[in-house]
Amino acid sequence: MSDDRTPISYPIDSGNAPIHRRSAHSRSVFGLINRHAINDGTHVTGRSRRRRVVDESLHLIDDLTNRPIDPLFEDSTLVVQEQSTAMIWITKILTFIFCVIVGISGCIIVQELHMNTRQKVRQELASQVAARNDEQHKLESDVASQRSQIDALTQSLKEGEEDSQTTKDAIANGTIAVEGSGIVVTLTDPIAAEDQKGDLPRDKNGHIIRVVSDSDLQLFISRLWASGAEAIAVNDVRIGVQSSVRVAGQTILVGVTSVQSPYRIQAIGDQSALEDSVDKQHNTDLYQSLSEVGIYPDVSKSSKLALKASGAPDLKYAKGVE
Repeated sequence: MSDDRTPISYPIDSGNAPIHRRSAHSRSVFGLINRHAINDGTHVTGRSRRRRVVDESLHLIDDLTNRPIDPLFEDSTLVVQEQSTAMIWITKILTFIFCVIVGISGCIIVQELHMNTRQKVRQELASQVAARNDEQHKLESDVASQRSQIDALTQSLKEGEEDSQTTKDAIANGTIAVEGSGIVVTLTDPIAAEDQKGDLPRDKNGHIIRVVSDSDLQLFISRLWASGAEAIAVNDVRIGVQSSVRVAGQTILVGVTSVQSPYRIQAIGDQSALEDSVDKQHNTDLYQSLSEVGIYPDVSKSSKLALKASGAPDLKYAKGVE
């Protein structure tokens, strides 16, 4: 019986036989058309040429994947460089020296920041005050020399009138220099306060240390005047008509001149009367209160004291009458 069925397949011409390749091992992805690998030079009839799609995002992905480094910066890749032992030790030493310098500089800066800046300001102000005081002393000495010349000319006109009223008034006003016997009262701040520099000296417990005040000087000066003192000076600053003993901040001023411990009150007059007015025997309570805070007045006699003249007062309302 003859077989009239159609054969399962027809034989294929050898020229059109498909070439089966694994796409995973294909040399170029451009040779893949419809998931079949063909020869690069073979043209298949009925198959359209692959359309070229321009997509910038694909170019970007390709650049990031295959060319992550720009050619201009290929020499910047990190590579291990071999260094000699000497270079390593030199680097370590320089790094250590640099760290030491930075540490010392930091400590100095911190100390400067923690220092009391107010103390620096006070020192600058104190130096300025001292300079101004020197200028004032110079001017006062010039005024005193000119006043002495005036007094000398006045005395030459009196021709021997040593006890004239003009001289007595000048001595009482402190406008002329005088000398004579008298006493010296010395007041010194406590030892604990002498080594401290600041607004308020304090003891180990933080309590304010009592020092010699303007009230103490005023008290002794008043008693000396009351006992018949003819001329008084504090640390060579003459007490005149317009002179005052007062405190400015933590500094005691006699007139406009600052004085510091130890305070020497010089008084010319009857030594016995002056000594009795300020000695310990006749002022027990006063000396007791001062000794409790570490202040011990010292009274000594002097056979010759020379006191300079004070500045002449500026008269605004008083006028001479003939």
